[in-house]
Amino acid sequence: MPRSSHAALLAAGLLLASVSVARAEQRTRRELRHRTLTIDDQSLLSLPEIHVAGGTATILTFPVPLKDGGALVSDVRGVFYPPTQTEKTVILVPKVDLPQPAALSISLADGTVLSFKLASVAKDSDVQVDVLLALKNRAAPDSAAAMRIALEQLRGQLDECQAGSAETGATKLAALLLAQNLDEPQAFERRSLHVGDKQSRLLVQARWMYRLLGLTYMVFTVENRDPQRPWVLARAEVKVTGGADSTDVKVLAASTEVPILAPAASERLVVAFPTPALAPSQKLAVTFVEKDGGRRVVLEGLAP
Repeated sequence: MPRSSHAALLAAGLLLASVSVARAEQRTRRELRHRTLTIDDQSLLSLPEIHVAGGTATILTFPVPLKDGGALVSDVRGVFYPPTQTEKTVILVPKVDLPQPAALSISLADGTVLSFKLASVAKDSDVQVDVLLALKNRAAPDSAAAMRIALEQLRGQLDECQAGSAETGATKLAALLLAQNLDEPQAFERRSLHVGDKQSRLLVQARWMYRLLGLTYMVFTVENRDPQRPWVLARAEVKVTGGADSTDVKVLAASTEVPILAPAASERLVVAFPTPALAPSQKLAVTFVEKDGGRRVVLEGLAP
């Protein structure tokens, strides 16, 4: 992009920042901060936090050039306007205060990938953050940190698929109905579940169970109570317990509300599997396994 275009974009961003700051001062009593944030090898693997406010521009400056289109925000709910980017600057403007934290990925021209946590708090917001780099080992695109951010970048692609997800679900349900014997009774059941546990800084609660057309769907809520680490579900495992030996049940689907659960955020999760035949003394155990991490949560004593 020509330098004149960069200058125009930056000037527009600064103007937007000044206008939005004035509006923010009228609406809230937040402290408006201009601060410096140093990224070193240790903080690179965490999520440095940047405070944003609805209708207020936050300007991030960098000492080195950015990759074209390298600023990506995880924005499932459409809270942010598209980021504005110049050679060494990114301007973020959320439409409203964030109801829950979001993630920001910044790719530098040399291949380094930086990640940040975006959040709205009552006490302050960042009008400008000057990001300084003190890295000995850069976060290359194939590093663990970069892979985590690459998952965030897939969020937009997944969002594009959501428009057709209802039609796909209806088609699959129709196929299940066609497979049923019309002369046999079918179970259509919904009941509440009240099993929960807190393990590895994750609070997982079983909320609802649905049975229909030979399948069981269990709905869970997951709260990530780790202040730094996001949570990504790798898989769910279901077992029948209570007999002489535990038996594995094939999991047909384990669907999460968001691909990556940010720190201090929560989501719903659905696990689907064929309804097993259980003896009166048998229950189900569901295990959630973290992707590329050691956290596992096991909920036992679930009865469909």
